[in-house]
Amino acid sequence: MSFKNCVLDYTDFTYSDLSGVCFDNQTLMGTIFKGTDLSGTSFKNVVFRDVYFKSAYVKKAIFDGATMDKLIYAVLKGSKANLTNVTVI
Repeated sequence: MSFKNCVLDYTDFTYSDLSGVCFDNQTLMGTIFKGTDLSGTSFKNVVFRDVYFKSAYVKKAIFDGATMDKLIYAVLKGSKANLTNVTVI
């Protein structure tokens, strides 16, 4: 599944299974991923603004080239996400 060219501002994906979904090249603002399975989900080149990842499974999500603030970075890092190619603003 892909959300290409979609506006997902303030979308609530709480407890959804989004494993393998492609969010590449999106800007996500106010999006909620609480308790969401994000195994293999691609967030390549995504800009995150005020996004909520509490209890989401992000360990195998792909964040290459993503841009996010320090708070989102800290939450994802604490959840063992691979953030080696991420820009923190």
